Amino acid sequence: MADIDDIIDRLLSDRRIQEGAAFSTRSYTDQPIIERGSDLKARMERERRNAERAAKHQRDAQVRKARRTARTTRSAEPKGATQRADEPAHAGSTPPLSFAELLFGKANAAKIGAAVAGVQSLVSRESQPKPIREMRRLETGRMPASLAHGSNATGSLFFRQAQLMADYEDSYEFHGSFSQYYPTYADMSDQQLRGYFSWRTRVRAGQIDQAPLSFAFVYVYELLCGIGTEPGAKGLADLRAFGEAYREADAEQGALLLSYLRRWESDYLVYHELASEMPPQDPHAPSAAALTLLAAEHAQLRQAKRAPRIANEAADGLAPTPQELYQALSDASTYHLGTARLAKDEPELVAAVACDVFEALVMHCSKRRKTDYVEGLFGYASRQPYAMFSAAVFFEPEPHADCTVRVSDALAYVCKDGRWSKQSAIEARGRNAELGLALHAVDFELRRQLDYAYPLKERECPKYLQKIVSDAVARRLAEREEAKRRRITIDRSKLTGIRAAAALTQESLLTDDERSEVELTPVEPVATVPVTPAQTQAHEPDTQSSQAAATTPTASAASAPGGPTASDGPFTPLELRFLAGLLDGVPVSQLLAPTDPFASVVVDSINEKLFDLIGDAAIEFDGDEPCVIEDYIEDVREVLPS
Repeated sequence: MADIDDIIDRLLSDRRIQEGAAFSTRSYTDQPIIERGSDLKARMERERRNAERAAKHQRDAQVRKARRTARTTRSAEPKGATQRADEPAHAGSTPPLSFAELLFGKANAAKIGAAVAGVQSLVSRESQPKPIREMRRLETGRMPASLAHGSNATGSLFFRQAQLMADYEDSYEFHGSFSQYYPTYADMSDQQLRGYFSWRTRVRAGQIDQAPLSFAFVYVYELLCGIGTEPGAKGLADLRAFGEAYREADAEQGALLLSYLRRWESDYLVYHELASEMPPQDPHAPSAAALTLLAAEHAQLRQAKRAPRIANEAADGLAPTPQELYQALSDASTYHLGTARLAKDEPELVAAVACDVFEALVMHCSKRRKTDYVEGLFGYASRQPYAMFSAAVFFEPEPHADCTVRVSDALAYVCKDGRWSKQSAIEARGRNAELGLALHAVDFELRRQLDYAYPLKERECPKYLQKIVSDAVARRLAEREEAKRRRITIDRSKLTGIRAAAALTQESLLTDDERSEVELTPVEPVATVPVTPAQTQAHEPDTQSSQAAATTPTASAASAPGGPTASDGPFTPLELRFLAGLLDGVPVSQLLAPTDPFASVVVDSINEKLFDLIGDAAIEFDGDEPCVIEDYIEDVREVLPS
């Protein structure tokens, strides 16, 4: 027994026995442990049989004792007592001990059970390939100091094991499963490990079969750490190729993997400073548009002798032009003012009013709010710590060199002393609804004051914004009317008569001697030449009124052959019939004749016109059938003629 206790104590001193893992070979060689385990197993089998016999004798003795006690006390019990003579005396109390606990005691029985499990696990492990046994030994070794930078023990262990198994190949038939959050080699059983490496061997050969999603994540972790690929452009290409191939092999799990890969690919570009692989900046992205608005705001405040409340180096450049400002307003807001019908008919007027409203809001916030206008919409510049390849098992054996990687004018990543941070010039995550409300108010008020043929539905907005927009529209329309009033026109057909009368006047003023010296020449017809307003002061009211009528949008639309009139509305008879049928639930096959356009063409045309009327597209396809969105049914009924 002393020998057995010594073996058990020494085996249980290894932490990995308690985890059901393989024996460490730091203190023992494999063969003596196997021999001792076999002897221990045979001896324990003999002792188990002896313990069973002893336990049976003990239970029989307890039953006999209970019967004697029952006979002794039966005479003293009242009649009607129901206790059975053969009922054990310990019924309802603590159950009897197991044979191992009776033989060795509870503590030793637990040690023996753990030792047996360890021996069985060791015997199974010794049948595995040598590389797998070697990588298992790393799980109990201490982490070298050179690998301790910037990562936890899980990442460093995975990196060391991945380096060891970088070129390993296997052909094991594995039909099991494996599922684990943040999966690593240490989480796999020996059979799962061999199954993974066999699957990886086929993947590297170009054959990607269906496999547990956790296998795919482990393979991606290897690529992120540079295992099985060359870090840089080659590693990025391998990541992208594997993601697409795995999605084709398993659409559902592949889509989940790709959702992580898109984020990790972005980090991979920054980490390896692959500027040539970075996607080009989108000049119409909300972040770029917000930065343009910020530059315009700061330039306006400096011109008004008012310093911005928060300095921002990204906004200290040249002020954007009015065209750039107008484009940025459309790109940064949820209301697409640049594509509205009125903006196409009156682009200069709409752009001027939109810029005026922006400038008025900038000054309003500068005087009455604690936050400047653009920063109140999109946030401030920020610098925050950033974790590369978050939600992945990643390890860097050496700290990354100091660098600054600029992704766009509004975003950059900085590495300092091995730690990454994310710098944002402005916190713009998408189009802004508050700015969209202001631009919708501009479009609505312009159409109202112009008496435009296609009015918009009014949205509720603050009174100060209504006043700013109304004043800006009225001022621009007044300036346009004044410019029309001062416009100068010339009737060139009267120039010949004026020249002839001037010649006669000149001749009548000459003396007889001057007439003999000057030979008058006949008056030639005057050629028609362009005359600018600065070259003459002639003014023809009738011509001016005719030109003003020609430039009025409603007049030109009404006089255009075949164009829609105010009474006709924006919709064609086919579109009106199509809309009414959709509202009544009539199938599309009954609404369109064989000679009519396709349903998708009609829907696109109607949605474009509805966007100008109610501010959004109101028809969508439910499968192959179009239908009016429930939230817009009443709005569509209002725009249809009664």
